[in-house]
Amino acid sequence: MKYVIGIGNYSMGDDGIGLRLVEAMAERGLNNGFELVEIAHDALRLLEYFSPDTAQILLIDCVTRGARPGDHRFFTPAEVETRKCLSGLTTHESDVLQALALARRLALPVPPLTILGIEPERIAPEAGLSPALEQRFEDYVAAVLDHIRRATAPG
Repeated sequence: MKYVIGIGNYSMGDDGIGLRLVEAMAERGLNNGFELVEIAHDALRLLEYFSPDTAQILLIDCVTRGARPGDHRFFTPAEVETRKCLSGLTTHESDVLQALALARRLALPVPPLTILGIEPERIAPEAGLSPALEQRFEDYVAAVLDHIRRATAPG
């Protein structure tokens, strides 16, 4: 199986971008051989997809890295470190990199994983996306489609 997994929180503004992208792609039938999955609030649920049957995962999430709001970039977990100050590994404050570290400690099969990180303009209690992300929404859809097309291309 191949997955595109959106991570985030719909009620925290730009933090919901991963969920909104996966939802829009599902509504439009744009899965291109990947299963589209939403994981809200709990990055530990990512571990459900670490199995010998998983060939590839593309994660979509808002990622604060000091870029301009709305900028996006594909990267692997090996290319980054978490900057979150967490009190521990809980379902309320886990992040993707902590979930990956746990998977490795549990000897789970970690599939090839790429992250599409989108720089937020604001993460605050609100239902919609900021103008910076809303204006570039279709660019993100196109970037995901291009990425999964290349991932499924022969050779």
